[in-house]
Amino acid sequence: MFTIVKNHKEANAITHAGSFHADDVFASVFLSKLFDIKLYRTNEINEVENIQDKIVYDIGGGEFDHHDKLAKVRLNGIKYSSFGLLFEKFGPKYLQQKQIEKVDDCYQAFLKEFVIQIDAVDNGFFPPNHKEYITKTLDDVIGLFNKTWQEEVDNDEMFYKAFLVAEQIFDRIEKRVVDKLAAKQKVDEAISESKNHILYLKEYMPFMDFILTSSSPHASTIYFAIFPSNRGGYHIRTIKRAIGSHENRLNFPTEWGGKTKEELVALTNIKSFHFCHSGLFLCSCETLEDAYQIASLAIQKK
Repeated sequence: MFTIVKNHKEANAITHAGSFHADDVFASVFLSKLFDIKLYRTNEINEVENIQDKIVYDIGGGEFDHHDKLAKVRLNGIKYSSFGLLFEKFGPKYLQQKQIEKVDDCYQAFLKEFVIQIDAVDNGFFPPNHKEYITKTLDDVIGLFNKTWQEEVDNDEMFYKAFLVAEQIFDRIEKRVVDKLAAKQKVDEAISESKNHILYLKEYMPFMDFILTSSSPHASTIYFAIFPSNRGGYHIRTIKRAIGSHENRLNFPTEWGGKTKEELVALTNIKSFHFCHSGLFLCSCETLEDAYQIASLAIQKK
């Protein structure tokens, strides 16, 4: 439960007023998963009575503020945000309450895929962008709800709108993290059964990170993964060299990229071969037999 109150005497949580960011908004979402939060937003922390009975974050210099010189820093050099500090304190408890299996694995995945991003951007570690267009971080998305210079709206009202969007994002990230971890055992089994540099999954599931971090000797020899497409038929996907890399262990042949179905069939004599991405990392066909042929032919050509 989450409400914003206008009187600090009614509040059990305090954060700063004015412009808000992903840090304080997602911190509020997370706290609302654990407690019935009545939030008071202020820049005058000294006015608040009985502050020791309230959760204070992103303001005040306490346990969940990160603005002073002694603020905590992660081993990777990124300073915690208030969200990161709160998640470190209450995250394991939250995941246990959700009865999630492998709490530690889930906690680490939350950090990697979500929390540390908020920490980094809020503390000035912006991802490089050398493009002619602007990419949006989660902080940018939440920042869209701050009022413009021409709007006459209540800041707390806009904070609540941002909260509702952030709550949906939080829930979807949680769902994807939990479901991804549930795939690990099946991917590990498929890795051990892989042959001729090809991995096969009977259903689509997240697999790339598990292959790249696997300790199995089979994992390092896999060039392609085959799995059912949600459009029907099968996909054949290249395996990356490393997590975060845009390079693949083995690309599909250059002459296949961007060709029509008729051209691909003429080049390969594989009857249901109908798509090869121009980036040479993904092919599609109608049958499992043809999927294996596409992968095998790509390996032979290299």
